[in-house]
Amino acid sequence: MKKLVMSLATGWMLTLATTAFAAPGFSEVNNVLFDKAHMQNIEQPGTLTYHYKKESFVEDSREDDIQVKVSNIRNTGRRDLAFEFFSNEYKRPYEPMENQRGNGVFVLYLEFDIHEMERLTGGEWRYFQRKLRWSFAEGGDKKEVDIDYNGETVKGVQYIVQPYANDPKNSRYKLYANKYYIFTMSEHIPGEIYQVRTVVPDGETWSEGEPVLVDESITFAGFEGA
Repeated sequence: MKKLVMSLATGWMLTLATTAFAAPGFSEVNNVLFDKAHMQNIEQPGTLTYHYKKESFVEDSREDDIQVKVSNIRNTGRRDLAFEFFSNEYKRPYEPMENQRGNGVFVLYLEFDIHEMERLTGGEWRYFQRKLRWSFAEGGDKKEVDIDYNGETVKGVQYIVQPYANDPKNSRYKLYANKYYIFTMSEHIPGEIYQVRTVVPDGETWSEGEPVLVDESITFAGFEGA
């Protein structure tokens, strides 16, 4: 099972240990997520914690935590990562990632997401994976945001993509056709990933504050040195 899960992650072409994915022709969101050295602002071993929250009118809501244990700090900016991904019956058996420049938590969270899409729609996870990859290559909306961190306001950047909105086959999964993927990043946050959020709107479009069918996210909750 562990080997299968890791093969899914590498299937994204998101092996952050060695891949230089940024290149002319790729979008900014693609390069920021997949090629940026997110871990270089962590200078000591420790644990990143992300809080998972799901608010849903489709099925039960729930909350949980994800921990990323950071070790083997290198001068090159690379780190080794180990994951405690959810708890109890929801726990995901993800293997450690060694020699990482990027923060692999978002890669694994997207793996979780596309398998949830498969479960909820009866579709095939590889189909949703392709749509996500294409949306990253094409790019998305970008805006600057303020983030509350340690009692201060820090600057961040938010990227939004809708990978399924223009899919001619999205009538097969109509409820999720207009799903938003929102990535909030900041160099002031350890590991640089502040939040990965998905929103299923109650309609064709959505703006912050409007009713939704599903609002699901992982949000940075802190870093504790070892």
